[in-house]
Amino acid sequence: MNYTKQTLKFIGDLNWEKIPEAVQHQSKRCLMDALGALISGHNTPVGEMLESFAMEQFPGTQASIMVSGKKVSVSGAVLANGFAGNALDIDDGYRPTMGHPGAGILPVLLGAAQLTASPEKQISGKDFLTSLVVGYEIGARVGLIRHATYQTYHSSGSWGAISGAAAAGKLLGLSDDHLHHALGAAEYHAP
Repeated sequence: MNYTKQTLKFIGDLNWEKIPEAVQHQSKRCLMDALGALISGHNTPVGEMLESFAMEQFPGTQASIMVSGKKVSVSGAVLANGFAGNALDIDDGYRPTMGHPGAGILPVLLGAAQLTASPEKQISGKDFLTSLVVGYEIGARVGLIRHATYQTYHSSGSWGAISGAAAAGKLLGLSDDHLHHALGAAEYHAP
């Protein structure tokens, strides 16, 4: 079995009950940490600038920018919320990957949740947190591989899109083929 198939199987098979209790607890801490950084970052010049940019360049009503609640497209909300999450550089970090996973995962999950949730289809907290765990696990592993492969520094930008695609793919329930394409597109566009 190749690495891609193993990754797709891991993402597809994981559910809340399979996650160790200590990891479940840590996922809640990571969520709260990333939310705190994201909310705090919206009241900065960077947060305000990206909110204005998203409203101008990504019009729509599918998703909300955190704090202000202003509606934009999902892409606009992910962009504004992602920059806000990293604006103060207080977001979580993982030393072995030399990056900040939360700012690349949580905004994508919030966007995906808003895109798919409806009165008929609610997303459970367990499903959201399971998707968050997928994002952190895939992000950490890809980040470790990047640092073992390249001599130069590769920050979370080099693996953040991949972790976001994995997390969103899990939350959206993408098929293996669609998830494979999403991960491939994220990898292709990674710096």
